[in-house]
Amino acid sequence: MGMTLHTFPHRSLRRLAGAACAVGALTLAAGCGDDESSSDTTTAAAADTTVAADTTVAAETTVAAAGEIIFTGQWARTSPMMASMGAAYVTITSPVDDKLIGASADASIAASVEVHEMYMIEGDTDSTMAMGSETTAAMGEGEMGMRPVEFIELPAGEAVELKPGGYHIMFIGLVNPLEVGTSIALTLIFENAGEITIDVPVLDEAP
Repeated sequence: MGMTLHTFPHRSLRRLAGAACAVGALTLAAGCGDDESSSDTTTAAAADTTVAADTTVAAETTVAAAGEIIFTGQWARTSPMMASMGAAYVTITSPVDDKLIGASADASIAASVEVHEMYMIEGDTDSTMAMGSETTAAMGEGEMGMRPVEFIELPAGEAVELKPGGYHIMFIGLVNPLEVGTSIALTLIFENAGEITIDVPVLDEAP
């Protein structure tokens, strides 16, 4: 029995070839689409990682800044030539509950440094000028006393002002007069924060 050859019209062959090409094109397009999708996903993930890293750095910076004690308006009052004592003032804001428990300065400034307070004295009291103990002075209609304190409370986030007529830092046994235009390296001692040294300018009046 003889073999029968099937023939296709020329137009049918062109249609089959076109269909094969179309299938190949679709397969290639699908493959490229997957690559682009994967690339986009990888890029997006990297972007997300970058954002997360930036956020972490920013948070750490904020925490570090928030953990610092803030000092504002610091100054020391100028003193007469023969004065043996001087005073310095500053506003302190602590981020956490703390206490100012002491202060110090170089021996070239004063023999000693203490944390003091002014208070109203009731009744008659003879004026004294004893270093390191209570001191009295007439101020206006009343009489004010000055005495050392063991500490000054610093509630978290609250600005505590050391000012004339209130809490202040006392320089006892001045080596030289405090002159305008100079400054003092004053070390403040805290219960939690430890020792912090600030620069205190000498002025005629509060800044």
